[in-house]
Amino acid sequence: MHARGFRLFSAMSLLSMLGCSTSTKDLPPTTNELRVSVEIEHLTTPTYARESVRAVLTNPKGTDVERHDVSVEMNGVPMRFRVGQGNYYDRHPYYTLDDDDHVDLTPGRELHFVMILPDSTRHDIGTVRAPSALTVSQFEFGPKPPKAGAVTIAWRELSDSAELFIGRTELRKEADGSVIIEGSGEHDPDAPRRTIGPGRFRRRSDRWVLPESLLISTADRKLLTLHADIVSTTRGKVSREFSKQSSLTSTRRIRLELEFATIE
Repeated sequence: MHARGFRLFSAMSLLSMLGCSTSTKDLPPTTNELRVSVEIEHLTTPTYARESVRAVLTNPKGTDVERHDVSVEMNGVPMRFRVGQGNYYDRHPYYTLDDDDHVDLTPGRELHFVMILPDSTRHDIGTVRAPSALTVSQFEFGPKPPKAGAVTIAWRELSDSAELFIGRTELRKEADGSVIIEGSGEHDPDAPRRTIGPGRFRRRSDRWVLPESLLISTADRKLLTLHADIVSTTRGKVSREFSKQSSLTSTRRIRLELEFATIE
């Protein structure tokens, strides 16, 4: 191997060890080797709402494909191509639609995706239906804990089932006097969670008394907030033309917060 090639290989290996992600401009020879991941989210909190659509193309080696001449459309609307950059040589190419594009994620609406290759051929990615309506007004949680009694989260008249996750944010003091703020959420395997809404042995309206272990606050570990994420997800079927690892999901999310203390 030439010295230049060895240096390049060593640099790429080092970047990999550091957790850096590089992209590629090489398209797989067939769409069957191309993994398409589409994530659609409608997020609502008591103070704001945000809609976003994001698509990523990945080759069989797990490397994101960065090609300006490849396009993705949702319901005939071209998605904007962007490249996010992190530390070192990280590159994260993706296609997006957001609030500025006036995204319409009306409950129950069918969202159809198409990829257009450089030779202008069109390839159906698949279709997913936006989840049923889910609003902040259907939930009772916060913004302040009750002065007495148990801490609960209540919901009413849910039309479909959803997943409820409870996360905790706390201020932790280290032995050296430093202060760290830690948080947990739905990706924490130990986070309290349950399925809510209509279903087997479940009612459309109900309440959950939160475990007392979530409310523990000490001088060294001060509870700041509890936050609830209510997530309703639908999954579409991706065309067989693409890799079996492809995915197409649409999520409607409600995020609520219960404040116990502030950072001093």
